Amino acid sequence: MTLMSTPEGRLTHLLAIVLAALLTSSCGTDDTPDGRTETAVSGSVTVLVDQEISPLMDSILIYHGRENPKVNVTVRPGLAGDIMHSMISRTERIAIVARDYTALEDSLIRAGELDTLPRALVARDALVFFVAKSFPYDTMNAEHIRSWLSARPGVRSAYPKLSKDPVFVVSGGSAGSLYGNISNVVLGGKAPAAARLASVATHADVVSQVRANPEFIGVGYLSQLQKDTSVKPLRLSYTDPDGTHQWPKPVHSAYLMMGKYPFPVPIFAYVTSKPSQHDVAFGFMQFATRSNKAQYSLFNAGIEPAHAKITLYLPED
Repeated sequence: MTLMSTPEGRLTHLLAIVLAALLTSSCGTDDTPDGRTETAVSGSVTVLVDQEISPLMDSILIYHGRENPKVNVTVRPGLAGDIMHSMISRTERIAIVARDYTALEDSLIRAGELDTLPRALVARDALVFFVAKSFPYDTMNAEHIRSWLSARPGVRSAYPKLSKDPVFVVSGGSAGSLYGNISNVVLGGKAPAAARLASVATHADVVSQVRANPEFIGVGYLSQLQKDTSVKPLRLSYTDPDGTHQWPKPVHSAYLMMGKYPFPVPIFAYVTSKPSQHDVAFGFMQFATRSNKAQYSLFNAGIEPAHAKITLYLPED
């Protein structure tokens, strides 16, 4: 387990890479290397996938293969920061990542230094904070979590059963989408305090660290945790943007879909070319976002599909 460092240095040479890619690129064609014409439903494509949500692709790949037998899809999991670096540099064609642009990426785009990527929303996941079963609290306040992650003092007085401030554990380091969403979704674009975060390689490692250290708080996605009974997701109270106080609720997809969870996370499919029915990468993005079977598989995974009509039946009060 290692302490976190800031990610700014990861894009130091990005502009030079983008310029090099533009200077060496040639006019695109719709032909595959063996001379066949590529379409949205024929050809070969490598899909870069955020390693935190890679299991969500399993069912989508099965359904896509059944309906598109002429497409050869290779999935390559990786860290979100590395994937977005490849996409912004135009060295890859399609990626599925569980985060929006980071503040640094967005600033470069706003400054006109980088172009935005065509993208489509695939689903909404949620950032979940979880603890060991022996952790002395079941609920926390979202603002307290923000304060801890920003290293603001005085929070622990609200939690007298804790002997020290908790360490938050993520997988993937500063290049991971969890780090990006802590910044984007929890802290409004600001970087978390390095002293408050520790990093391990995988989500399984986060779970192991949390189970072994009762005062650690793990960070993961709802899709990773919905069936894990070995740890305890924290229920979060929070204040809506309109000032309404929301009481803690179970960490469940129903409340995510109702807009009653404080930290929703977008899952985007990014591509590097304009939408075209002669582009197999666009075809895969279209399938992931529009296929009934693909979208239903995301619902079954416990998150909110972006393009599905969902009716929730709630018990009467």
